[in-house]
Amino acid sequence: MNRPISTPPRSFAFHANRGFYREQLFPTYQEVKGTEVLFHGITMDATPSYVWDNEYWETFHPGYKEPPVTNTDTIAAISPKTKIIFSMRDPIERMRSAYQYFCKVGGVYECDYPISPVKYHTLVVSAVERFNSCLHNNTVRGCTYSTATHQIATHLYASVYHVYISDFMRVFPRDQLYFVQMEERIRDPATSARELCDFLEIPPFPREMLRGFEERRGARNHVTDDKKLPYVLPETIAVLEEFFKPYLRELVHLLWDEKWYWDRPH
Repeated sequence: MNRPISTPPRSFAFHANRGFYREQLFPTYQEVKGTEVLFHGITMDATPSYVWDNEYWETFHPGYKEPPVTNTDTIAAISPKTKIIFSMRDPIERMRSAYQYFCKVGGVYECDYPISPVKYHTLVVSAVERFNSCLHNNTVRGCTYSTATHQIATHLYASVYHVYISDFMRVFPRDQLYFVQMEERIRDPATSARELCDFLEIPPFPREMLRGFEERRGARNHVTDDKKLPYVLPETIAVLEEFFKPYLRELVHLLWDEKWYWDRPH
């Protein structure tokens, strides 16, 4: 059946109250003439943690070195036609951003305020040591998903991109997966949006709507100066560049494009 033309895209914020979420979603549904189908265009969810957050899988699968089932398998089983968009950032910059964000939000990790480059360096060294220690008895995939490596605010594990992408490639056809660098999207949002619409097989966004999206994104991601990490120590960057070398090589091999080195040593 041909996909019916839907009304212009609407976006709304996710809210912990599921009733609120339903109230926002249901008015977008339309009847498909001559059927009992309700159609509302494309449902999208922009929750990054669906990729990496499989914590406490060891409780359900004791004795396993790696998770036999992840969120990836669940998504593929429930909605096999889903299209997956990966927007990936330089892994070292992503860690800095995650540290700022989770310390700002609070309640997830303990953060020693005020945050500082020295405190961040200590956490990075601890995260790298914990991950590498895990590798003595486990695989890279097992350590990337290991709940024990997930307990530090640096989010080191979430930047080991090739592990998660390999899992998605295992259960989804390549033409349902789209990869874009966040840096490219920020440099040229119009081109990025057009290519994304091509991937989703939908008409391009009107310029006014795209401009509004970008303005809201900037406002949403704003971090006040007192919650910012002013800079990262050179020795911190050196530790992380050494750590990520083999994993960036794996990512480039997987996606066949050297841009995924982000100009980092490899």
